[in-house]
Amino acid sequence: MNWLTRLNPFAVKEARSITAMSHQGGGKQLFMGLLKRTRFDYRREIGDGLDSSVVTAPIAWIQRALPEADLTICRKLPDGEEQYLEDHPMLALIDTPNPFYGNIALWMATLLSFLTDGNAYWAIVRDGVGRPAELWYVPHWMIEPMWPADGSVFISHYRYMPGGGTGYVDLPFDDVVHFRHGINPRNGRKGLSPLDGVIREIFIDLESSNFVASLLRNMGVPGVVISPKGGAMPAPEDVEATKTWFKQAFGGDNRGGPLIMGAPTDVTPYGFNPQQMNMSEGRDVAEERVCACLGIPAAVVGFGAGLQQTKVGATMEELRKLAWNNGVLPFARMLADELQRSLLWQFGDATGMEVEWDTSDVIALQEDEDKRTDRLNKQLAQGAITLFEWRSEMGYPADDTHKFFLRPISLIEVPEGQPPTATPPATPPATPPADPNTPKEAKAAPSADAIKRARAWIKGTERLAAPLAARFTVTLESFFGKLGKAASEAALPLLEQEFPKEEKADDLLVAMILDKLGIPKFEGELSAAYQAQYLEVAKAVNDVAEQAGLGTQIPDVVTRSILAAGGRRVGLVDLEQQTKDALFEALAAGRAAGEGSTQLAGRIADLVESGPSDTPLVRSRRIARTETAYAVNIATIERGKAAGATSFIVFDGLLGPGRSLLSHIARDGSIVSPAEALQMANDEHPNGTLSFAPSFD
Repeated sequence: MNWLTRLNPFAVKEARSITAMSHQGGGKQLFMGLLKRTRFDYRREIGDGLDSSVVTAPIAWIQRALPEADLTICRKLPDGEEQYLEDHPMLALIDTPNPFYGNIALWMATLLSFLTDGNAYWAIVRDGVGRPAELWYVPHWMIEPMWPADGSVFISHYRYMPGGGTGYVDLPFDDVVHFRHGINPRNGRKGLSPLDGVIREIFIDLESSNFVASLLRNMGVPGVVISPKGGAMPAPEDVEATKTWFKQAFGGDNRGGPLIMGAPTDVTPYGFNPQQMNMSEGRDVAEERVCACLGIPAAVVGFGAGLQQTKVGATMEELRKLAWNNGVLPFARMLADELQRSLLWQFGDATGMEVEWDTSDVIALQEDEDKRTDRLNKQLAQGAITLFEWRSEMGYPADDTHKFFLRPISLIEVPEGQPPTATPPATPPATPPADPNTPKEAKAAPSADAIKRARAWIKGTERLAAPLAARFTVTLESFFGKLGKAASEAALPLLEQEFPKEEKADDLLVAMILDKLGIPKFEGELSAAYQAQYLEVAKAVNDVAEQAGLGTQIPDVVTRSILAAGGRRVGLVDLEQQTKDALFEALAAGRAAGEGSTQLAGRIADLVESGPSDTPLVRSRRIARTETAYAVNIATIERGKAAGATSFIVFDGLLGPGRSLLSHIARDGSIVSPAEALQMANDEHPNGTLSFAPSFD
């Protein structure tokens, strides 16, 4: 049985624990070894690379770019929605890591170590109760992961050596955030620098710079050589005198004057060919490969090696976007992943949370203005957006007079599965005259045009209702959270008193908590929230009515009717009884679990906030969806009545609760009076799908 078989839990009777896995022990792995096919130590010669422009230039670009994005924490809700926690304590700590520098300096230093060494470290300083209070960047050459010689623990602690090796401090494993660029196969406890494969190229750039600098420093060459003819050997003092005389006679403002020698003399111009100092080809290779390892186009950094790309079709804007997508964002995701693993959990329960980067404000990733304008123009021409939306997006003034679509007159609506007609009818088919023998109670079927306009009305209200329901959900969730917190605060001092653990005592305790809580105050706040929501729905339905040609203003009688409906509907939420039930449930469950007063108060907060639902979110979303749908129906009926509509078309696209298939078919597409529509809306199930639209016949 080999080691793979022994570690396979399906191949043995007892699965081995992961803690039983052994790790390589002994001394540290050789990381800075010689490169292949050479005995010259290029790694030692380039050092940390901080004095090489071919290294620091692209890294500096990444350092300046990353702070354009914002670090965020997103909570994934059970229904698939996302909630961004802008006030999370981890984000606040990273924004102000310590009293001496801020988050930008911290990220720039972290990136420097992360990209040059493949490892970056933050040391955590804790407060008196053990919570992270400060973050400090630790240079990668001052800290090393440590582990026992037998390899029983992968990393036991980190050794911090601020004294350059003369002294050290051992930091606990949880007090260090260790950012790794992948895993170094030579030392699995550390990361591998992305620059590790271009050591020779970095050396080429450094050596080229040194060569040119040495030439300029050490090979200062004369402008001319003056030598006597005939093999004469002048005395040293004559040489110095001639040198001094020549500099005075032909230097400075005397340049270009005639030269007359008193004896046969050779005057030979002398110089150095600048082409001998041209190392551009070798340095271009270094620039290209270093930038390639970092995912940054060389032209973005400003290197001459990459500027050729901008001459063959790639614009600088496209290259910046490429640099973000191939370079900055992958590195940013690696850093965020380590924060989620090492730091997020130290601030409490992190279930369902993810550390991400918000790039909505990154200029390089924004849509080109010309492309954005073309996109909006096409959407307007195709009737996908209103003129109001187009003007708003373009930054032009917009008001209610612009709330209409522009759609080609040549387009007609064709039901799925039916062939299009050769030419659209100029006018809708006329409704046949009513049979005089038809009883008055019977209502004629709506015309095709009325159905078409009614469907447009329904689509418009559905599009507006979704965001209104979402906003009302947030309002209700905040309200119920406030109610739960107030109930907990009212209960805690009473729970700390000695109450007999019997049913009559619980009745008295609940009554005292409710009296101290003050339910009428919260009922008034909930009523105000309801009426505000109903008013917003009324405005949204009026926008649909305006597009349908029913005028631009909401009549006062309509507003009053809708607000009155909202005031009546708030009574469906029996706040006092639901809170009372939650208090009894919390007391019974908490005492059964042997909880103290503080734990009982926390349980009360949770159950009062959730009410009859599983969670506060479910409670808030159910109420928001039900009331928004009801408000849309009431606003539609009242707005239609005010515009003169005497009948309404019923839409019931889904089979709602409590109805048979026959009843569903019977009322979908039927015509009802305003009074009948109001009665149907009031009788609708909370999860029903009933909708109305004015009949335009």
